[in-house]
Amino acid sequence: MRAFVALEVPRENVIREMVSVQEELTKTQADLKIVGRENLHFTVKFLGEISEWQAREADKRLKSLELNRAVVTLEGVGAFPSLGHPNVIWAGVAQADRGKIVPIAESVIAELRGIGEEDSRPFQPHITLARVRSAARREALVSLLQLNATRKFGEAELTHLKLKSSELTPRGPVYADVGVYPLR
Repeated sequence: MRAFVALEVPRENVIREMVSVQEELTKTQADLKIVGRENLHFTVKFLGEISEWQAREADKRLKSLELNRAVVTLEGVGAFPSLGHPNVIWAGVAQADRGKIVPIAESVIAELRGIGEEDSRPFQPHITLARVRSAARREALVSLLQLNATRKFGEAELTHLKLKSSELTPRGPVYADVGVYPLR
């Protein structure tokens, strides 16, 4: 099973704001793969292909965590690896709130060490909005990203971690909850 651990954004008004940015991105006519609104989330830890035993072990370890809920402000639009050369376009977290979400992710990553893929980069809190498929219309895309660099999406309370499976289909990934873990 292809799996990852996520924090979902439960506030519809925040999701609507992200979808609005996605619509603006589409209008640039850049070559993009937009993430479906039902798939907008923070990926805390990507596990990749794991066995059923590893999924059960991940579930057991995630149940043992005692993590606190966090209210975070989602703001800013950016890109990996950079605004000038975007491959992944994302919505970010207010700098002041990074200290609320990063410790959750670091605890999960430490707890799941040895299961799935190892992390090659430190956790960067972001929600992927789109993936760039080619350099077509890059100038228009970069201009829009710069205009939205400080865009505010709103506040959301992060209340649950989820272990999710991901089935890749021609129409995009289909996610399913494997385990749900309430934050205190």
